[in-house]
This record gives sequence, C-alpha cells and structure tokens, in this order.
Amino acid sequence: MHKLIHKRIFWGWLILCILLAGLIIRLAWVQLLLKDQRVGGTRYTMTQMAEIQSERETVLDSGRGRLYDKHGKALAGETVWTAALFPQEEQPAQHHGASEPNDDRQLHRLAEILGVSFSELKARRTGLKEPLLWPSSQGPGPLALTLPQAREVEGLKLDGVRALPFARRYDGLTTGRQWLGYLSEASGEALRQSPTGLRVPRVGTGGLEKTLEPLLQGVGHTEAVAQVDARGKRVPGSPITIKAPGNPYYPLSLYTTIDLKLQEGIEQLARDAGVKEGAIVVLDSETGDIAAMVSLPFYNPQQISPQGGEWNNRALQAAAPGSIFKIVTAAAALEAGLTEPAEPFFCSGDYGKYGLTCLHGKGHGALTMAQGFAVSCNTVFATLAERLSGMQLQSAALALGLGRDIGWQAENTLGLPLLRPLSGEQAGTIFTTLLPDDGGARVQTAIGQRDVRITPLQAANLVVTLLHGGEVRAPRILQRVAFANGQTLKELPAHLAPMPGGRISKATAHVLLDMMRSVVTEGTGRSLKHSPWPLAGKSGTAQTLVRGAARNNQWFIGYGPVDHPRYAVSVAVENVAPGSSHLATRLFGQVFGLLSEPEPGSTGV
Repeated sequence: MHKLIHKRIFWGWLILCILLAGLIIRLAWVQLLLKDQRVGGTRYTMTQMAEIQSERETVLDSGRGRLYDKHGKALAGETVWTAALFPQEEQPAQHHGASEPNDDRQLHRLAEILGVSFSELKARRTGLKEPLLWPSSQGPGPLALTLPQAREVEGLKLDGVRALPFARRYDGLTTGRQWLGYLSEASGEALRQSPTGLRVPRVGTGGLEKTLEPLLQGVGHTEAVAQVDARGKRVPGSPITIKAPGNPYYPLSLYTTIDLKLQEGIEQLARDAGVKEGAIVVLDSETGDIAAMVSLPFYNPQQISPQGGEWNNRALQAAAPGSIFKIVTAAAALEAGLTEPAEPFFCSGDYGKYGLTCLHGKGHGALTMAQGFAVSCNTVFATLAERLSGMQLQSAALALGLGRDIGWQAENTLGLPLLRPLSGEQAGTIFTTLLPDDGGARVQTAIGQRDVRITPLQAANLVVTLLHGGEVRAPRILQRVAFANGQTLKELPAHLAPMPGGRISKATAHVLLDMMRSVVTEGTGRSLKHSPWPLAGKSGTAQTLVRGAARNNQWFIGYGPVDHPRYAVSVAVENVAPGSSHLATRLFGQVFGLLSEPEPGSTGV
C-alpha cells in the first residue's frame, strides 16, 4: 500500500516538474528568442507590446504636415498649449484619500485657469485611469491656454498635471475656407498603412487636405506617456515622457499664397452683409496668386455634414454670370473688327425680338458702344451678338480663360505625377450644345444667360488676364514646401495657364480695361466713385431658377487701384430675390476698402 502511495507521489512530482520545466523553457524562449519578433498586425515587437500594455498615452501631434499662409501664420496644424491630466500616483495609506491643503489651493487655481468649478475639476481628476487633455467648451478639441497660463500650470506642480504643446488641426470656427478641406477616418489601403497599427489614421477628404495628402502624411505620432500599474495608478516616481518620431525633416510645412488677415477680414464683411450663398476671390494682379478665397455658406471642418454641402467651394463652382460676360462679347466683337468703342447705337428699352429688354424696359437713348458697356445696355450687346458667330464667342471666352480649367498645376513634381492643389474646379460652359447659328441663342449667351456658366475664380482671373495684355495666368494657392527644420524642399513658381489656342490682343485688353473704368465713373458702378483707391470693374445680374422659383445671381468684378493695379477681385452673391439691392457691388467696394488699408509701418500706396 505504502509502495503504491510513494509511486503516485513520484509520478505526480515528475509530471509537475515536467510542466514547470516546460513553462520555464517557454518563458526563456519568449524572453530570449521571441522578444524581438514583431507581433502580427503591428510594427511592434513582443517586448514593446508588453511595455505598451502598461502605458497610458495621449496623442499631442498626429505628425500630419502643416499648412501656413504667405506670412507663416498657421492655417492647419497650429501648435497651442493645453492642460493634460494623467492618472495620479498611489497615495500613501495614512492620507486615506485626502489631499493636502496646499494641493487644494493649487487645484482651485487650476480650476480658475481652466474656467471650470473646483468640484468639476476634482471629480474628473479623481480616479482618472486614462490621460485627459482638458476639453474646450467651445467645440471639439482641447482647451487652448495662453503661454503665461501654461507656465502657471507647470508651476503648480500638481501630481499628474502638465501643460503640453498640442498640434491643433483646426480652431473649431466656422469659416469660408473650403479650399482648406477637412479630414475623415481612413479606410482600405490607408488604414492598413497606419504608422502605429493601433490607431485609425485620418486622411484628407477635401480641399488642400486631400490634394496634398501624399505630402501631408506624417511619419508617426507624438505622444505623452504615463506608466501605470494594474489598478490604473501611475507607477510611483515614473515620469510623464514624450515619445516622438525624431525625424528632423517631417512633418512638412506647406506655405500657401493666402493672406490670413485679409481672408478673415473678408469673411467678416460677408458675415456682416448677411450673404447666404456665393464667393469672393482676391487675386494678386501681378502673379495671379490667390490672396483670399471665401465661400458661402461657411463650414466647420470639424463638423462636416455630407448632405449639407457647405464644404463645397463655391469659388470653384460655375454659376450664371449675367452681364459680366459682356466683357467676353466686347472682346470678341473688337477682335473681329465688328465694332469700336465710339460706334453709335440707340436703345429704346426693348430690343424688339427674343423677348429682350433693358432693365425695367427703360431706354438708354443714343449712346456709344463704350457707354453701352458702362451702363450694361442689353440692346448694344444683342446687336453685337447678332454680328458674331457662336464660334467667335466661344473662342473669345476660351482665350480669356473661361470654359476651361485654369488652376495652377505641375507634372512630375514632389514625387507626384500631377500636383494640382485646387480640387473640384469646374471648367464652366459657354454652349452646352453644338455652336448654334440661332440668333436668339447667341443674344442670350452674349449677355451671360442661357448656358453660360463661369466660376468666381475664373471671373477674377479674367481681370488678371486683361491686366496682363491677354495672357491667361494660372491662379496659384501653393507656393513653397519646406522640411520641418525650415529647409526648402521645393519652390513652386507661378506660371501661365495651359492655352488651348488663341488669345486676345494687348490693344483689345487695354480698351476693355478703360471701359471697365467708365463703369465706375459713369455707369452701373457709380457707387464706387469715392473709394479710397480709384477702381474699375463690371457688374452683372443673372436670372436663374432655384427649385422652380425665380432668383438672381449678382456679380461685380474688377481691379484697383486703376493707375497701378495690385488686386483683381470677383464677388458673386448667389440665389437672391429679384429686385434686391446690388449687394455684390457694395461688397466689392468694401473688399477694396480692406485692401487699401496700409500695412502697419507702411505709408500706403
């Protein structure tokens, strides 16, 4: 009997020893041989994964590239200071969970800085298991602190409380910068290429964020990390560390041609004027660079509604132009030798066919072609249209940069087959059918109705084209790409737009510019006569239908100052009630009021 018991004990110990030996061998195998092997689906080794499991981190910077205005002001990716709260260390037993009076005083001050009550702050801090970037009450994202506030937070020396730099992609405001775009969660191949394998990356889904995605992609997150124990408390004495990729070249910095101060000023003008739909574009008349581009309705890149459509950039969307298209008709007739500025006409108010009248049926009487341009006489331009062919109208429009894409682009640049920063640019139309020989179709086209559609960007660039003697420039929004250390990676110089053939002469361009000046001195833009700068331009009102209701598109495009042109501006106010005051003209003047303000330290123009 005893022999049997001893035998069982022996075999029991032997099995136990074999199991322990197997476990030791397995642990040794993992510790010595497998520790440096990558865990499937991630880029981390087993050792790193074990460390990660005991870490609690918060992302301070996604590593995505930055976008700046022409002066280096942040457009996307601004670095701000914010308050970060981490799990606290385990308190000694004698404290029984009570805090020191000095801690309470410091916590009261922190609550004041964060703009919350002491009880709310204490409740959120107590039992914290994950790092918390203190949220802003104004919208998504953490609360931004001033530099003095950040220094004071650091000086409080509260356990687990730090002031840290945070790369804020957007400021949470509603603006007219649809050209900037927005981000959304990655899917498909982009998701599989996640740098960490642990987070869902965000990719550009519109505007510059989308078109420049290959340049904006980062090389890894920057994180603030705390080491915690099994109960979620921070390991005593363990520091809060910052982990960053450590690449001196990334993220890239992309500098646009936008003047943020001007952009913000025009957005405020549009907001104050109550504009609901439309766009305002300001181009540098020398380079064709986009200084400001405002689209309405405004959008918030952090709160995108796919159904709402606010994220569409109206500056790149084609709309009926009305009488600003008379610039094209005048160019076609002048180029063909079918008229001259001094040619006499007579307007009775009713053209006599095609149902065409001048505004309110009032006649302008005897006037020249140049005077007809100034007062936007439909009779004069209907007469010119019947002298022209559809081909001549179409050719003049193309030569002036209408009916085709004009945005800046470059092939085989920065590793991309085609770099084209402006997304969603519409080419617009002159005729949607074969070029018609029908006189009525040509007459309606000549005054900017029927099938004619142009974008506010094209309209502003049309003015730049005239100022350059008929050369169509390519509006540029991206001018330079630099490494994170400031070293320039690539300069992107301005250039002409691709020409499908044909251009107007310098002489015709000069005549048209002079006639645009007469619009302000004696025509439909007389309200602009007393602007700080002498201005020139052309007004337009297009009749449209919106869901079966009669509506108007109001336009005013032009340049200033007349003697030394610096800017070309187009204003489009869409979908307004017929008979409304011409808001586009007033906004045009207000925009140039902003442009004419001298820069700090300068003496003006």
